[in-house]
Amino acid sequence: MVKETFHFFVVSGKVTKGYDSNGLADPYVKMGFISKKTGKTEFFLKTKVCKKTLLPEFQHNQDQELETDDIEKMVIEMYDNDLIGKDDFIGKTTLGNISYLTKEGTLQRYNLFNENDKELAGGPSANVYLGMSKK
Repeated sequence: MVKETFHFFVVSGKVTKGYDSNGLADPYVKMGFISKKTGKTEFFLKTKVCKKTLLPEFQHNQDQELETDDIEKMVIEMYDNDLIGKDDFIGKTTLGNISYLTKEGTLQRYNLFNENDKELAGGPSANVYLGMSKK
């Protein structure tokens, strides 16, 4: 069991279309990993909800200790927060294991996809600007 500490910085995002009646969204991001042991996604990070925007500024910093030998893939998902009913799924992407990260880390934009949204014709439903590094 190899445990390592990582730093995650969810900077900002962009939502392709509105999910609310006002043409905007109330997006938030969740991050986790698919466990090799269970096959299930285990979430460890959730940003604040950014109200009424298609260009959220999350500015979320978090250190997280993870068992790198249990990580099959990393998962980034975005949702639209709804006061009534279930939150709307906006999109997701998966990344490989993050054990390769260095202290310098990465800072890049990741496209998120929603295969069930026929309006987008396979294009990205959102993106998120995210930094990751080893502590």
